[in-house]
Amino acid sequence: MVNPIYILIVSLAAGFLLSVIDKVGRKWSLTFLYGILLFNIAVIFEWFYQFTILGKPSLILHTAGFLAPLSINLKLGLLESFVLLFANIAGLMSAIFLFKKFIKTHISGLILYLILIMGVNGLVMTRDLFNIFVFLEIVSISTYALISFDENKKSFSAGFKYMLAGGITSTFFLLGVTFIYYFTGNLNLDSIIGSSSLLAMKTGVFSVFILLISIFIELKPFPANGWALDVYEAVNSGIVSVIAVVNSAAILFVFYKILPLLSSEYLSVFIGAGIVTFLFSNLIGIKQTNPKRLLGYSSIAQMGLVVAVVSFAFKIGLTDGMILLIAGGFFINHFLAKAGLFWLTGIVQKSNIKDWSALRNNLPLLLLFGVLLFALAGLPPFPGFWAKWELVKILIATKYYLVLTAILVGSLFEAFYLFRWFGYAIKNESENEVEKQPGLSQVFPITVFVLLIFLVSFWIMTRVYLFNPVNYLPIAAIFGMYLINFLKSKFKAVISIAAVALYGYYLYPMETHLQSLFGIIFIIGSGIIIISTMNRKELGKGFYGFLLMMIFSMGNLLVADSYLTFFLNWEFMTIASYLLIIRGEKAKVPALTYITFSLAGAYLMLAGFGFAPYLIEGSSLVSGIATVKLPVISMILLSLGFLIKSGSLGVHIWVPGAYSEAEDDMTPFISSVLSKAGVFGILLVAISYIKHSPSFNIFYWIGWLGALTAIVGAFLAAFQEDAKKLLAYSSMSQVGYIVASIGLLSHLGWISALYLSINHFMFKAMIFIAIAGVIHRTGTRDMYKMGGLIKKMPISYISVLIGIIAVSGVPPLSGFGSKWLLYSSFIEKGWFMQAGVLFFASGVSFLYLYRLIHTIFLGQLKYEHQNVKEAPIWYLIPQVIFMMGIMAISMYPNLIINPLNEIVGNYFATTIQIDGYNVTSSLGYWNGNMVMMITMGVFVIPLIFLILLNGRMQKVKQFNIVYSAERPESPQTTHFAHNMFSHMYKALGGFTKPRINNFWNSVSEWSNSLAGTFRQVYTGNGQTYLLHIILYIVVLYIFLGA
Repeated sequence: MVNPIYILIVSLAAGFLLSVIDKVGRKWSLTFLYGILLFNIAVIFEWFYQFTILGKPSLILHTAGFLAPLSINLKLGLLESFVLLFANIAGLMSAIFLFKKFIKTHISGLILYLILIMGVNGLVMTRDLFNIFVFLEIVSISTYALISFDENKKSFSAGFKYMLAGGITSTFFLLGVTFIYYFTGNLNLDSIIGSSSLLAMKTGVFSVFILLISIFIELKPFPANGWALDVYEAVNSGIVSVIAVVNSAAILFVFYKILPLLSSEYLSVFIGAGIVTFLFSNLIGIKQTNPKRLLGYSSIAQMGLVVAVVSFAFKIGLTDGMILLIAGGFFINHFLAKAGLFWLTGIVQKSNIKDWSALRNNLPLLLLFGVLLFALAGLPPFPGFWAKWELVKILIATKYYLVLTAILVGSLFEAFYLFRWFGYAIKNESENEVEKQPGLSQVFPITVFVLLIFLVSFWIMTRVYLFNPVNYLPIAAIFGMYLINFLKSKFKAVISIAAVALYGYYLYPMETHLQSLFGIIFIIGSGIIIISTMNRKELGKGFYGFLLMMIFSMGNLLVADSYLTFFLNWEFMTIASYLLIIRGEKAKVPALTYITFSLAGAYLMLAGFGFAPYLIEGSSLVSGIATVKLPVISMILLSLGFLIKSGSLGVHIWVPGAYSEAEDDMTPFISSVLSKAGVFGILLVAISYIKHSPSFNIFYWIGWLGALTAIVGAFLAAFQEDAKKLLAYSSMSQVGYIVASIGLLSHLGWISALYLSINHFMFKAMIFIAIAGVIHRTGTRDMYKMGGLIKKMPISYISVLIGIIAVSGVPPLSGFGSKWLLYSSFIEKGWFMQAGVLFFASGVSFLYLYRLIHTIFLGQLKYEHQNVKEAPIWYLIPQVIFMMGIMAISMYPNLIINPLNEIVGNYFATTIQIDGYNVTSSLGYWNGNMVMMITMGVFVIPLIFLILLNGRMQKVKQFNIVYSAERPESPQTTHFAHNMFSHMYKALGGFTKPRINNFWNSVSEWSNSLAGTFRQVYTGNGQTYLLHIILYIVVLYIFLGA
């Protein structure tokens, strides 16, 4: 095995040789440079393998033939090899990215670059304080020289500011070294740590503080980081990637090495400084439009987070393995994603994120951009997700609630501006393309880092958490469908249906009937709805992969055996649904709203799971959660997260946009299937609640929220002109009924909730698919532009008719049974006010249901729709299936009442009796079969009578009537549809005023204003930045309290 000291020796020698070799030719000198960098990787990789796989102890290297402290010693252990392996890989990849630049530049550029990488290796391995100073100077000087690589005004200005900041930090570091040597008589870190009691006095603490603060300033803490932001914006993308990840990695490790010198009682100041940097850098990032400066804010935030985590780990005494998983997870996630994104800025060369739509014309680059951005946002399966999960659990266990809140809020800010950027890239209209077709040397490094981030993610999932293979299916679905992207949509739809069927077969039978019930909705229901997507004419690239990812992740929610597997698949479901929603033509803003609220809900759930007690192993979450008593705070946080996904009142503003702007054949999945994931989550919380009955009755308030959601959703639906928005608010209203019924925490209430869930799934899928067919044929979503389509689209009309009867709750269909169960359960519970609200909501529902069918299908046919045909067969097949399902449970309600009674009987004592088709409660009885027979008799007998006795009926044509005034010009002008309920607006319109939307708009405006205010600290003046650094050091020392 090669001694790692040769990395330094060979690099120094190569620095002198490069200018000689360059006289032969630049390609020779470049090959030599790449060879040296590859040699560094090979040496470190061999040692990394020894430490990780073979368990070899750390290597201590002594120089000059003497032991430390008489000589300088180097250390290479697991952590050092981990940092250096990725630092050297990044060094090589950046050098490859800079190939075209290196070909043209002076040989000094190559030499400086090699010396920079050598300095990074020395910084990480050395254990001598003065030697750290030497390597810091080597890194700083070579970085300063490379900053001016592009030789323009901005880079020269940024380099000057960098030099000024570096001069201050070097001065403070040297002062700290001098003082520590004075107090300890030693410069060797290991020896000083062993005699750290000598530094316990105030002067000793001061010495360590100025040593640490000089390193911390190099990591660009807020607000002493204006100089760094200018560097990130002005410098060549290949060089800035090295500064952002390689230099930062080495300096961060130096901070990690020196931190044990500071007593644990003083570590809080660095925890606080790191968290403030993370929160405020991400806050200011939401105002940024320059991609490199935006990535600069993100880099600074991530480094602040890692500093806080490392300081926190030393304060509470975390194990090396946990430090590697958490701090290492954040570090490697930032390292790989940020380097790749900085390289991409060098390819796209757009100074505004709104212009990144140029990537739309280059699918490989767009995919690489998407993967890196999702990784940087901390989503699964990438390392940042696992690090955040473990960190949240530890913060809650140690009661660092303020730090937890700041991290989650900061993460949400970061996700917001990253997904806004992503939305611009794939949805903005732009005729621009990437300025120059990227060469292999530019694309290769990005591809390597994307592969590495997947490799690290896979290693964590397989070696740390040992997940069941079913949890890999959502990711596997994307890759599998990507391989057959060239096939037509019909073939991919058939393959998707087959995949869903096999997946359902694999999961069956499930542990409980409750899981099976939602399995019917998530898996069988999705399989049926997929049929409607077979009408797609284009290839539908990416659609089926993300669709399968969503379906598999929802199915995995049912069989999750831990909080982590549940949350993992919840995030997979969120990612997939976001990527499906944003495919809509005008879905950029609605998709951003959806992902922002979804991630906010996910972070609430993350904290909720952190407060939850450990589960008993060996059972599903549905069974296991009944055995643990969730704390009230856990129930509140989890419930809020699930209510956001359900679109409950107050957090519903994502609903109308996401439902209406998603592709027409995607909306049925969101409304009928995806919304039930939130319902399932609320049931999980309720299962724990009823088994342990905490003092605070959270479900009383959830019941009220569900009732208010039902009535407000109904009012909002009644005044919509857009058919999809009407159905979106209708879906919100109907889910409100379900949530309110769960809140009852009673036998009849839960039967009602589950019955409503099945019913809503079928009728909402059926209506949305029917309306998708109408929109497909007419080309419009505005209902007042339609009319008279009953003869042109009779099956679609029947589908919508059956659907609205099922929604309205009138006999004889399943909705009547659901309303009987609903009102009986509320009255039985004594919730009369809530029952009254829901009853009134049902009345308002008639307004939008009547409007939907009257405006579209009744009245007069428009001229432009004279040749409209029935919806395509692929839209009709699932409608017919759902019609059959609704008719079956309407005529034979025992098909679902008996199973529901059995499911709910596991949690509550039975309060109803089932005798044949009779369902009897304490308030009365219901016989669905008899209701169907009587209703059919009432309608069919008069119909037969009319046909037999009036067989010679004359059809009255339009206008074959007498007018007492002016005769209308044409039948089309007599169709009343636009602004149909304007006469009711004065009485009821107050309910539709966008007060909640205005509130969230205000929150958005406040955040932007706050970000703009803090952003003013960055004036661009180098002297001001120096003042910031000095003041920051003084203020931090005051907070140190030493």
